Amino acid sequence: MKPNIFIVGPSGTGKSSSLRNLNPDTTIILNTEQKALPFREAASFKLNVPIANTDAFEKAFDKSIQSNKANVTIVESFTSLTEQVYAELSKAYKGFDFWDMYKKELMRILHKSKNTTKYVVMTGIDQVLEGAGGVEERFISVDGSLKKKVEKEFVIVLFSTVIINESGEPEYVFITNKQAGYENTPAKSPMGMLPKLMHNDLNKVIELAEEYYKII
Repeated sequence: MKPNIFIVGPSGTGKSSSLRNLNPDTTIILNTEQKALPFREAASFKLNVPIANTDAFEKAFDKSIQSNKANVTIVESFTSLTEQVYAELSKAYKGFDFWDMYKKELMRILHKSKNTTKYVVMTGIDQVLEGAGGVEERFISVDGSLKKKVEKEFVIVLFSTVIINESGEPEYVFITNKQAGYENTPAKSPMGMLPKLMHNDLNKVIELAEEYYKII
């Protein structure tokens, strides 16, 4: 099995642009956002599939993780996928039955992301919990009882953010683990796999994961 990956962070912090260096011939993008990718050469990703509903997602997701041609499946994004699940289930269920089915449907998808020989990567926005001292906690945005629990279903959780470098220029980076200055982020990765802070390059993350798990 390959480690599944979640890239979480506020809008505009480089989640989608982190896909730019992936091999377009071996990457399937399940585009539940149904919008253009925000980087040059995005058109080279011919397997960028717009997903309009959960039935289409189910079929495309199963096909992608069984594909002999692709080794990376991107769900762009988990946030919009949950919105599709919510909208469709709310037509058939109410109250406790709705929330029970909502949790079961999302957990079924998350379980599939863990049990495959392909890299499955999901992107999504974060939710912020604020207190008297400011931001106390950040976590993957989701409704219902899965709040603060999605992170545990992933081996790697990268938090996307923008910092100002020594030249005074904005730099898009991944936070890969909780650390000084970022104690309230949901970031995590296996010990020693990734640098604490790195450029928002998903292809590099996968390269380092391959090296980390390589059998010598």
